[in-house]
Amino acid sequence: MDKSLAIVGASHLVTLAGPRRQRVGAEMRELAIINDGAMLIRNGRVVQTGARGEIEPLIDADCEVVDAGKRVVMPGFVDAHTHPVFAGNRADEFEMRAAGKSYQEIAASGGGIRSTVVKTRAASEDELFVASRRYSEWFLRGGSTTVEAKSGYGLTPEDEVKMLRVIRRLDKETPLRYVPTFLGAHAVPDEYKNNRSAYVDLVVNEMIPQVAREGLARFCDVFCEGGAFDVDESRRILQRRELTGWDCESTRNSSRRAADRD
Repeated sequence: MDKSLAIVGASHLVTLAGPRRQRVGAEMRELAIINDGAMLIRNGRVVQTGARGEIEPLIDADCEVVDAGKRVVMPGFVDAHTHPVFAGNRADEFEMRAAGKSYQEIAASGGGIRSTVVKTRAASEDELFVASRRYSEWFLRGGSTTVEAKSGYGLTPEDEVKMLRVIRRLDKETPLRYVPTFLGAHAVPDEYKNNRSAYVDLVVNEMIPQVAREGLARFCDVFCEGGAFDVDESRRILQRRELTGWDCESTRNSSRRAADRD
């Protein structure tokens, strides 16, 4: 039997109906909003949208009906760059930034990514899960329903795998959808600071094959920027990625906005 759900009583139903392609220019403002909107869902797919008076006659007797209570109903946000699994926090670094220090200066003094790496390595898988499950609630309260979830705070085979296992568990045990990305090439850890090529070897020859064997990631990412990984290193890592059938990207920042999030 089909499972049906009707949502009625939305003050504004944001449908985003329009061309099936990327929008540009003024099209970005065309949200296809229906006032006093409603929609009919069958087996998890929206099959009809319209004004409440148009949808209500289509509702079957066995259909579950949810009254939105004059709220805005809209698609969930997709956050395409998140680090939802980590230990500790870097609140002190926010104060440094407010005082004028750059991200690069903070990283050079042992802060930034490296600071979180130390705390994440020390945390167990269960400890990371408990903390990260709380963060999933924050995403949902903010309207995000899907996140691209990067590893990158372990920087050892066992700790990167630990993070990705937590991401897989979060996807199964929370309402939030997690799309896992392997980011072992987030930074060169301190123990390899005098032998960068050996760390790239570790990513290519040990981390990627292990993550692939366990099916823990859909994407592979590299932080390609001064102080992280250069173009040749990134190319080598991403070309190894091709043997796994993953998708890949290179996080190369033309501005500081993305770096500020890491």
